[in-house]
Amino acid sequence: MKHPLVQRHPVTGRASLFLSPHTMVRLDGLAAGDRRRLLDDLISHSTQAKYVYRHIWLDHDVIMWNNRCTMQADEPFGNITIKRVLHRV
Repeated sequence: MKHPLVQRHPVTGRASLFLSPHTMVRLDGLAAGDRRRLLDDLISHSTQAKYVYRHIWLDHDVIMWNNRCTMQADEPFGNITIKRVLHRV
């Protein structure tokens, strides 16, 4: 799927990067080496520890995030012993 790298929030008008480290493969208009280097630099910057929130799960926790403003990823967990329910709203 093709989408812009920079998007504007429909309410605030603020610009944000629309990055998907695991699925992005190229940027139109740049040479192959340049686009990979730019993507790697943007991903490296945006996933610095100071920007990452890691949740320590407890029973009955609920987490909500705005996909317009965040990247999210899960880490491996014991899906045999832990029930995980996800809903999109």
